[in-house]
Amino acid sequence: MKCSVCKIDKLTNEFPPTTVTERCNHISTLCLRCLVTKINNQIKEPQTPSSSSSQPSRNSGIRCVECETPMSEKTAQDGGYIYVVLLNGHRIKLELAKVATVPALRRQIQEHLNHRYGMLIISIVVTQDLDNRQARKLSDYGIRNNSYIQLIVVLYSISKAEAIRSLIFELNWGFPDRGQDYLDGTCMVYAGAEPLMKYDYMSIYYPKFPHMRHYGDNIDAVNSRGNHKITAKLHELPEHVTHLYFILSAFQSNTIGEFKTPNFRLYDESQPDKQLCTYTIQDASDSQAVIMCCVSRVGNGMWHVIEVGKLTIGNANDYDPIMISISEVGLA
Repeated sequence: MKCSVCKIDKLTNEFPPTTVTERCNHISTLCLRCLVTKINNQIKEPQTPSSSSSQPSRNSGIRCVECETPMSEKTAQDGGYIYVVLLNGHRIKLELAKVATVPALRRQIQEHLNHRYGMLIISIVVTQDLDNRQARKLSDYGIRNNSYIQLIVVLYSISKAEAIRSLIFELNWGFPDRGQDYLDGTCMVYAGAEPLMKYDYMSIYYPKFPHMRHYGDNIDAVNSRGNHKITAKLHELPEHVTHLYFILSAFQSNTIGEFKTPNFRLYDESQPDKQLCTYTIQDASDSQAVIMCCVSRVGNGMWHVIEVGKLTIGNANDYDPIMISISEVGLA
């Protein structure tokens, strides 16, 4: 999530887990560091009496960090809310009264996302197939007023029975107005939280790890377009490989939006018409890079394709900011 004060993307556990005081129902959008700084500044403010009273003015003392109302005047009359946080940091604010059960929460989330997903993983709650048969209450999972809930959207579930032999990531782009440039598709391979290797135009193949390959840039100068692809044999990947992150980044251009009509496909070689990731590249038009999705091992030969959509800086010249953003996603 992004702190509303310092504007830095931070992990969920770097924010207060609940309201700052029991007198205010606003959950803080400030990270813990900024929240402490703001409260300390309030404590240091002089309490100037008003002209008609010897008591401190309305604006003195500790105030709600969100609405600035003095804590002495706050009541618990505000409606209860919960906050659903996506992996890209986007937050959905929902009225608790309207999402008291898991199926109701699922429906509300899908309405906000504007389309239906096969599986939504909400904290420790997997809501697949719970629409009508199990109306479990959120309180059963310890979710109450002002709770933050981490949402993981599973775009596609790859079962052992399907045994995808070759997962293919294919990227196409048009040159920016400035001329030839590269919209890089990169796959970063992780074992839990530890990066193992990357596949890009510079690192296309590792003889000791023959299960994946990047096929390099294919440039069509006549039509001012480029393309490349990455393949991964999921069923042959070693057990310690747990995550494949697929990233787009602008090489020389400032943003992805400078490339004309970019498009990509993530699919099984045996079923090329079935798109496994539906991320819209245009959502990253103002960013230098985006972590589009993650193919994550879930055990027993199964993999999930998880939507991420986290914007970041960095490119093939400097992957460090992208790797920091991957650590902030927190899938490991």
